[in-house]
Amino acid sequence: MLPALNLNKYPPKEVEQRAMERLKMLGIEHLAQKNANRISGGEKQRVAIARALINDPDIILGDEPTGNLDKKNSEIVFDIFRRLAEEDNQTLLIVTHDQSFAQRTHRIIQMEDGRIIKDGDTHVGE
Repeated sequence: MLPALNLNKYPPKEVEQRAMERLKMLGIEHLAQKNANRISGGEKQRVAIARALINDPDIILGDEPTGNLDKKNSEIVFDIFRRLAEEDNQTLLIVTHDQSFAQRTHRIIQMEDGRIIKDGDTHVGE
């Protein structure tokens, strides 16, 4: 709830309702009252996604969102992102070194030393 409370766009009761809606959407509403040190890495990542969604952003930025997760939780997070993009028309910009994650996205832009070297199937500069 903190990002929405800090933004002060909605009254506290509405923020709480919006938070619960996001947790339910991600299948983790049962975690609402748990301490952060009592939930798994995969659950923490889903809470982070809910936190990112609470203010209805135009774009979600993710930096290695599956970097510390096992295969099962990586799949859950990928499926959440896929659903957000396809069903909710949410724009996502994900930075990852996970090639299997990247290969299942709509567009891949490869960078090296701060420069774009490949955009989709096109090598930049060719």
